Amino acid sequence: MKIKSTQIIYSEHDYDECFEYINKEGRVPDGVAVGFTSEDEKELTLFTDIIFSKYDHNYWNNLELENDTNRLIIP
Repeated sequence: MKIKSTQIIYSEHDYDECFEYINKEGRVPDGVAVGFTSEDEKELTLFTDIIFSKYDHNYWNNLELENDTNRLIIP
């Protein structure tokens, strides 16, 4: 099987589904390849270390905000 560059799918937050690493390392960052489509673009195959997240965008956005060490909290 030959894969063309146009078949590679990248993670884009707030645009598509959230993807996460299978080993619980968290959400796949923006711009990281998560899989590829079939030649007719009807099937998506994720790389073996990536799954569709069971969480939505709000969950991931809030989790990342809570863990942002540079966040300024005003009392």
